[in-house]
Amino acid sequence: MSLKNVIKRAPVTLIGIPSLIGFTLYTHDVFMVFFTIAGILILGEMYRMARPNGTDPNVLLGFPLYLALVWDQLIGQSSYLGPILILAILLLLTWEMFRKKPHVLENMASTFFPAVFVAIAMSYFILLQQLGYRGAGGNIGAYAVLTVFVGVWTCDTMAYFIGSAIGKHKIFPRVSPNKSWEGSIAGLIGSLIALGLIVKAGWLPGLDYSDAIALGFITGVAGQAGDFAESLVKRDVAVKDSSNLLPGHGGAWDRLDSILFAAPLSYLYLTQVAGL
Repeated sequence: MSLKNVIKRAPVTLIGIPSLIGFTLYTHDVFMVFFTIAGILILGEMYRMARPNGTDPNVLLGFPLYLALVWDQLIGQSSYLGPILILAILLLLTWEMFRKKPHVLENMASTFFPAVFVAIAMSYFILLQQLGYRGAGGNIGAYAVLTVFVGVWTCDTMAYFIGSAIGKHKIFPRVSPNKSWEGSIAGLIGSLIALGLIVKAGWLPGLDYSDAIALGFITGVAGQAGDFAESLVKRDVAVKDSSNLLPGHGGAWDRLDSILFAAPLSYLYLTQVAGL
């Protein structure tokens, strides 16, 4: 990474990380609103990236579908998931008849899938932060979120530096030509070490080292899978970043691609397996 790029990225990093830690630890509503909006930004980036391939997502239905699913997950407790999905599908099919656009199936798929994926992933991320707020005790949800961030960031950092230094065996050259097995394994080891230290420090009461290993694999493997998934899409549409929203950092999807995979799985593990 060049010095010029480091300087360009510094303001976002120096302001963004402390702010993120602050409202993660001390707010619920601000956190919920912030990441709901972040999901809207990611969805908008996905819709823009779909167009170079000739598809035309129906954004007038996509954004309301996203908001309806987030509302249902956070407030409706999934009570209306089925009706929301079937209504969205029927509206998409009907509306497409009047749009007179080519690539009908692609248009519907590029509208429906991003909205559902981002809504469910972001909702689970917000629910993760609300674990303590919903009665698990203490501030466990906020620390669970920070645990995911630390695991993912440690993985990214280790993978970058070790991969740059000794990486020779490429994982998916057609998707991300610079990522190597050496860097990926180093990233996973970094996540496992970070999660072990977090459990030892007592961030997540009631968890032991077997939970640390599970969460280390989630943040270290699923997080990298999220990065590869976004790279696959960007390479398909020939763009470097999902947008230029954050100077030196790219778009909202670029910053949260790993989180969209790691956070929902962490939430499911903590609630369904660890019993938090």
